[in-house]
Amino acid sequence: MQATVYAVLALAVLTTALSGCTGVPGPEETEQFERTVTVEPESGIVVINRNGNVAVNVREGEAVGITAVKRSVYGRGELEKVRIEVTEGDPLRVETVHTSFNPRVSVDYTISLPPTVVLRRIESSNGGIELSGVRVEETELLTSNGRVIVDDAPGGDLTATSSNGRIDIRGAEGYVTATTSNAAITVEDCGGIAGLATSNGEVIAEIPAVREDVTISSSNAGITLRFAEDLDARVVATTSNARITVHDLMLRLEESTGTSVSGTLGSGGPTVTVKTSNAGIDLFGP
Repeated sequence: MQATVYAVLALAVLTTALSGCTGVPGPEETEQFERTVTVEPESGIVVINRNGNVAVNVREGEAVGITAVKRSVYGRGELEKVRIEVTEGDPLRVETVHTSFNPRVSVDYTISLPPTVVLRRIESSNGGIELSGVRVEETELLTSNGRVIVDDAPGGDLTATSSNGRIDIRGAEGYVTATTSNAAITVEDCGGIAGLATSNGEVIAEIPAVREDVTISSSNAGITLRFAEDLDARVVATTSNARITVHDLMLRLEESTGTSVSGTLGSGGPTVTVKTSNAGIDLFGP
C-alpha cells in the first residue's frame, strides 16, 4: 500500500513537471508583422534574418511592403524573444533581432519592392532565399541549409552563397558568382560568369562572357557548360576517373587526353578553368 502511494505521488510530480516544460514541442504558434515604408527611387535595402526563409518580389508604387511571420512549436513565450526591426534610410534595413540567447523561433519574410529599389544584401540561415524580378547591384545573397532561387534579376552583379542548398539563377543581367556545397548549381541566361564552386553537386551553366580568369569546380559530380559563339577565352578542363567530351564547340585544341582538355575559343582571352573528380565534363557550343 505504501509503495502504491509513493508511485502515485511520483507520477503526479512527473506530470506537473512535464506540463510546465517548454522543451516539449506542441502546436505551432505564429505571430505576423506587417509594415509599409515609402522609399526614394534608386535607394537600397538590406535584409538580415537569423533563422528562416526570405522571399523578395516586385510591386508597383513607391513603398516597400514587409511581411514577417514568426513561428515556434515551443509556446508563445518563445515568439516574444524575437522582434522585427525596420530602420529607415538608404539602405532600408530589415532585421530579425533576438532578445535572448538562442530562441526556438523561425521567421519567414515576404518583401515587395518598387522596381527601382536595389536589393543590396540578404543574409539568413536554415532557410531559403528567393528573388523574382528584383533589381540587384553588387548584391550578396547568403544563407545556410537552404536553397537560393533567382528568377529575373535586372541590374548588376550578383553573388549567391549557401551550404547544403542548391543554387538556381536565371535571368540575371550582370555577372554571377555562386558557391555552395553538397548541392547543385544551375546558371542560365545571365550576363556573365565570375565563378562557380560546389562539392558533391553538379554544375550546369551557360557561359556568355568572362571578364577575367574564372574557375568552375565541383567534386564527385559532373559539369555541363555551354559557351557563347562569340566568346574569346582559353579553356582548361580536368577530371579524374571520368572523361571530358567536347560537343560542337569551336575549341582549338592544345591538349586532349580524355581526362584533360585545353584549347582556345575565338581569339583567346581569360582562362576558364573547369575541374571536378570522379565525374565527367561536357563542353557544348551554342
